[in-house]
Amino acid sequence: MKDDWFYDAVRYEDLLSNADNLNEILSKNLDINHGKYETGHKATYDVPKRALGLRYTLELDFYDRFLYQAICTYLIQYFDPLLSNRVFSHRYNKHGNSRYLFKHRIELWNTFEKTSFVALQDGKSLLVTDLLNYFEQISIDAIEQAFIGMISDIKASGSEKNTIRSAVSTLRTLLEKWCYNNRHGLPQNRDASSFIANVVLDAVDKSMVKKGYDYFRYVDDIRIICDNQHEAKRALNDLIFELRKLGLNINSKKTIILDKDSEDIGEYFPSTDDTMTLIDSMWRSRSKKIIAKSIPILYEFLKEQIEKGETQGRPFRYCINRFKTLISSNLFASKSILAQDIADSLINEFESQPVSTDQFCKLLKDIDLTDDHLKRIADYLVDEMVAIHCWQNYQILLLLAHKGYDYQPLIDHCKKLISTSIERAEVPACFIYLASIGKENEVEAFIKLFEETWSYQHQRYFLIALQNTPVARLKPLFGKVGYRLKGTVDRLRSNKNFKGETVYLRDFNQTLITDIYDEVSPYE
Repeated sequence: MKDDWFYDAVRYEDLLSNADNLNEILSKNLDINHGKYETGHKATYDVPKRALGLRYTLELDFYDRFLYQAICTYLIQYFDPLLSNRVFSHRYNKHGNSRYLFKHRIELWNTFEKTSFVALQDGKSLLVTDLLNYFEQISIDAIEQAFIGMISDIKASGSEKNTIRSAVSTLRTLLEKWCYNNRHGLPQNRDASSFIANVVLDAVDKSMVKKGYDYFRYVDDIRIICDNQHEAKRALNDLIFELRKLGLNINSKKTIILDKDSEDIGEYFPSTDDTMTLIDSMWRSRSKKIIAKSIPILYEFLKEQIEKGETQGRPFRYCINRFKTLISSNLFASKSILAQDIADSLINEFESQPVSTDQFCKLLKDIDLTDDHLKRIADYLVDEMVAIHCWQNYQILLLLAHKGYDYQPLIDHCKKLISTSIERAEVPACFIYLASIGKENEVEAFIKLFEETWSYQHQRYFLIALQNTPVARLKPLFGKVGYRLKGTVDRLRSNKNFKGETVYLRDFNQTLITDIYDEVSPYE
């Protein structure tokens, strides 16, 4: 859930720590609907892409997400062994730590990257491409056909295969209700979706290998090692032909044929970057003194990524995660001149690089921002001519809530949004922001507007923001809150992890230096 487009303000701790309530809600759903699971309402929002485009995101409620993941968790044990060993993403972690359904993705990426890099050094040509609108274009029919077509090869009893067919049928029914137009698309930023996509693309993967190509895939990133440019062009044609059978195509803007002398080769092999290699070697020493010496190098590397506009690459995320770890380990002062300069640089990029706002805010949360920084951020947010992306506004609002920045123009802006544009994706963050700065009464003023037709996140955040409101004032909500959201306030108040405190925001655990190679990858 760390990668959610619209991450939950309290990280679903109130729900994840209450298994009895989860069972109760799911059972009630089945009882009400005569044994058939009925999905909640989906919400469709836009998220900025790297250039000027937009992608859509399908937001499901917590219980729908749980069921989606549960179905895929059940299916993966049967279908993953049938997938090509040339697919490196989201593979079943059968013999690993039981806490993790998938094998360590960074280790798999390293293998994927190094295999193709070695081939280049041997004088080969490398076709690099990815798929156009990967998750958006996969059809529900193709998903069902892919699963059903593989059942005969599964090692399972007849009874088990019958259960598998039922699970696939349920999955199809759910996807038809969740997806954008009932025919295409998977929820994005979900590991379960990546597993499903692997099953759908299995026919393409195996066809390309059968044709004799040295083919590898990581999610939607495809690489084919060829003897020369001519073979690479032929491989591309064959790949396009196979993808068309599924209604998919390559992204021509991200397609290139490389050889060892290509100028932009480093873009496709970030682990070969000399600066990252140097920093990584210093950190592997686990000596705080040596790690501290890497800070100026890391700082310049981060600034370089920002100035080049390359904040969507792995090197930038590498820098962000390293600085967060340095701050949490008290090796980098969040009030230092360097920290303030980093904050300036990130804030300056809100308008020109909105697609990376989540990464910007991730580090800005840990930096001790000045009043000038906070005012600049808030002024950007209230300027409706520039702050046009709801997803970006959501991230920034929760950042300012985290900082407890009380700013009247922003308060007025939030109240206006709630009053006039309740359906906007950033409105839930408005509720949390107002409550976080002690303006719960401003949220209470909107009780009369509450409707069960609001999105799940709108309703959930509204109730989280009202957790300290006397019951008498909540009476207008009685009868309007559905069973999926009833008890939200009680769960928050009784959660032992919150220690009786009022919690509107919850951050993920910080990573310490001693844990860095267990938790954070150089390529994350």
